[in-house]
Amino acid sequence: MKQKNPKSVHVLIACGGTGGHLFPGIAVGEVLASRGHDVTLLISEKKIDSLAASGHKELRFEKMPFLAMPKPWSPKMIGFLKGLWQGTKRCRQIIRDHDVKVVLGMGGFTSFAPLYAGRKEGCRTLIHESNAIPGKANRLNARFSDIVLCGLEACKEHFPKHGDVRVVGTPIRSSMKQQNGDDPRAFFKLDKDRRTLLVMGGSQGARGVNRAVGMALEQFESMGIQVLHIAGPTDYEEVRDVYAKIPMLKQHVAAFCHRMDLAYRAADVAVARSGASSMSELAYFGVPSLLVPYPYAAEDHQTRNAEIFDQVGAGRMIKESDLNADSLADAVRSIVNDTRKAGDMKKAAQKLAVKNSAEKIADLIVKEADKAQTA
Repeated sequence: MKQKNPKSVHVLIACGGTGGHLFPGIAVGEVLASRGHDVTLLISEKKIDSLAASGHKELRFEKMPFLAMPKPWSPKMIGFLKGLWQGTKRCRQIIRDHDVKVVLGMGGFTSFAPLYAGRKEGCRTLIHESNAIPGKANRLNARFSDIVLCGLEACKEHFPKHGDVRVVGTPIRSSMKQQNGDDPRAFFKLDKDRRTLLVMGGSQGARGVNRAVGMALEQFESMGIQVLHIAGPTDYEEVRDVYAKIPMLKQHVAAFCHRMDLAYRAADVAVARSGASSMSELAYFGVPSLLVPYPYAAEDHQTRNAEIFDQVGAGRMIKESDLNADSLADAVRSIVNDTRKAGDMKKAAQKLAVKNSAEKIADLIVKEADKAQTA
């Protein structure tokens, strides 16, 4: 419940475009709102953003037509620069209208205009980078930020010239932390005592993972396990039809999952992309994982993310080029059939979790707001 706060400050959080930016931004916004502060979250016009926003009536969302940065000599650059100018102008107006004191950018070029506007309006500015390797956008955003926040220790070394870089973990939404007594496997109509494989590709799905899993279904059936598969909206119908051919395999297939907290609690092992937000959640719940980095991610950051889990035994990295029915089935079998190994992976994953990341960031934002008010 939102508390009255006589020292309320207004915070602008730019977090649109992908689940990896959006969900951590919402997590910070939730904490601030619960403490009586005012929060505006800038999101994109993508469906995933609208879907997430609909579940958070306590937060104020503003949609902006963010554009991806084209190559320097592309004819699209003129449109990009025009959109950037318009976005900056609108952000400056929002900052003035709501007396914003702090601007937090969760990453990507969607954060640039709000951060630049915040700097021009005298706000305190912060960015958060959840991946092990920052992208070009956040390297640029850092120039307009008073503080750089990193989700992983490995990220810190990539900002050598910045005077204030802190490792705070990646925030987890409050909905992920709830424990309301629901039986997670019963919720998905799965067997209570059967070992469960969770398959997910992040907010946008993962075609390479989806198809490899589809080819391994008969082997999963022979193992006696069940599968909870979050396919993503693009691949859902194709994935559903593949599962329909293996009716004896206990299964739950969905395009999107509104109760990922229960999905993680139901899982004995997960097959997933290695986006930072998903990995933070896997660590929080201590789920042993088989991580398949998206091969075309900027700076190949998903590979570096997965390597961190692999090196400490929290997960095992499998390159998409090495992924097939047999390699995937063997990897799953090696975990579900070895309770000691699974237990060790669970403990290793939990050691990587920063469970109070959102609270730490919220504390810092309030302190920075005080500086802005007295500047």
